[in-house]
Amino acid sequence: MSRLPVLLLLVMLMGATVIPSLAQALTGPIAIISNQIDMPTAERMEDVLASMGFDVSIYTPYQFDKALEEAQFVIVLGGHKAPGGISEISGYFLSDKEKGLLEKRNYAYYFIKRASNRKPVVIVAGNDRFGTYRAANTFLIKGLPEVEKFLSYASPVLVVTYFPSGG
Repeated sequence: MSRLPVLLLLVMLMGATVIPSLAQALTGPIAIISNQIDMPTAERMEDVLASMGFDVSIYTPYQFDKALEEAQFVIVLGGHKAPGGISEISGYFLSDKEKGLLEKRNYAYYFIKRASNRKPVVIVAGNDRFGTYRAANTFLIKGLPEVEKFLSYASPVLVVTYFPSGG
């Protein structure tokens, strides 16, 4: 038996409302965050994504907030040990398990996370710059459809309101 009807009844009794968020299609713009070490990978990703019709911009790690505000989703190149401001961003989003994976030799992949404003942040990283390049290629092949699925899931948002009793 589904718990959704029970949850909705409980929410209504508590004076709250459930508002489903609207699903989005992957249309862009896309922001890529890169340090100087991974800039060749960032430029290659920019070219590939632009050839697919996306509006793409490259930002420095220190422009992360601006990129998150302006883009539909953000790609961060580099992991929790990357220099030049990347480690602070990636380290915030990656779990201890994911950090451990990135410390293994030849490991390279991407991790799709959600920022505080609910926008996707994709950490594309490897054990070194060559691993990050391999992870970027993997993301371009496999990851874009996953980001689109991530965006298309309408997630309910619980809004609690207080209604004073009495007249």
